[in-house]
Formats: sequence, structure tokens, C-alpha cells
Amino acid sequence: MRELAHRGFAGVAPENTLAAVEAAVDRADGVEVDVQPASDGTPVVFHDHRLGSGGDARGCTDLSGFVWDASPDALADADVLGSGEGVPTLAAVTEAVPPDTVFHVELKSPGSVTEIGAEGPGASRWRPFVGRVAEVLADADAPVVFSSFFDGALAAASETAPDVPRAALCLDGETGLARASEFDCDAIHPPVDAADADLVERAHAAGLDVNVWTVETWQAAQRCREAGVDGVIADYPGVTDYLDGD
Repeated sequence: MRELAHRGFAGVAPENTLAAVEAAVDRADGVEVDVQPASDGTPVVFHDHRLGSGGDARGCTDLSGFVWDASPDALADADVLGSGEGVPTLAAVTEAVPPDTVFHVELKSPGSVTEIGAEGPGASRWRPFVGRVAEVLADADAPVVFSSFFDGALAAASETAPDVPRAALCLDGETGLARASEFDCDAIHPPVDAADADLVERAHAAGLDVNVWTVETWQAAQRCREAGVDGVIADYPGVTDYLDGD
């Protein structure tokens, strides 16, 4: 069972920073990060829409406003979670991921508020940003996978970079299976509480891998293995170390 680093290893270093990604090198089979555009369209690695607090944002930096209203230089100078780490560009993170590590790039926002579970922007809104992301990733040494909760993002990815594998993020298995079928995905990424043996069996029958988020303990990893899950997405390294057969 593979181990994928969630936002880099977000429990080891500040999430979605170069430090978190570097913490995963040689310790994980894959690295997952979130991407959004800066004010000039440059893809940057950050999870929340807002840089500071407000709405659903957690106050992850010392800046305020939306990610897409800040320049790459301002984001690089931001202080992520009081760590001194800045918000990196996707290009910088791409350089840090080695060839033997799968690079999972979650398309988080095209430069506007997106809400998981809602329909979200259509492919035309996503296409320019996904194109910029694909340009950056063309120089990646690592194999790349696009993922998203949003149909528009996956549609744009299939049009813009049809040879890059895709994974359907979801809150429930039925949605994941349907999304994966519609957008010719190679995997589904359901939450840990939705990943039972029945879902895994149905996904495998459809030719899909199942990578589960966010796995926090070895007990949760054990349940995933018993269900037949292919990979666990975790904040810390080693959640699979004590499982028999791993």
C-alpha cells in the first residue's frame, strides 16, 4: 500500500511549503499539493482561498486577502503558520520532487472561490489556469497526476493535458466513481470514512486505484489495507510502517 504525503508532509513541516515537500522526499511514494493562481496567473502552492482569516480560511499566513490577488513575490515573502516559510510557486515545488516520487497536483481554484460539494466553475473558467499548470509540469522529472473535486477542472485537464493521468477527489464513493467515469480518471480519492471494501471492489472492477485521505494513524491505515485500498494520503510519514506485509 502506497504512502502519499498530504500537502507535503503537513504534520512534519508547514503545509504546502518547500519544507513540507522536501520532508516527503525519500520517505513517501507520492507527494500531493494544492495549486491556485497568483495575481499574474503564476501557479502557486496553497490550500485556502484566503491568505489570512475569514470565511472558511484558517489564517495560514500573515497576509490578508485572496491568494489570486497577491503577487508571487508577496506570496514568497509571506509567513506560513509562523514558520518563516513562504508560499512557493508550483515551479519551485516541481523542482523538488524527484523522478521516483509521483507528484499529485490538486487543482484547487482557477482564481475564484470554489466550494467542495458545489458545482463550481465550468471548464472554460478553469482552462487558462490549467494550461499554465500544465506548462510548468511539462518540466517535471516526476510522474504527474492531476486531481480535483471539480468537474470543470478535470474537464479542462483532460482537454489541456490529455496524457497526464487524473484522479477524482470526492466526499463520497458514488460521486467519485461517477466523476472518474465521466472524466476518464485513473483513480478516485475518497475520504477515509467512505473507503470500505465494497467501494474499493467497485473501483478496482472499473480499473481505478483508490487513494484515501487523510489517514492519521496506523489503525486507520490497517483498516484501509483490509479494505484493499491502494494508497493512503497522510500528514505524517510512517503510518503504514507497522502493518503486516508492508
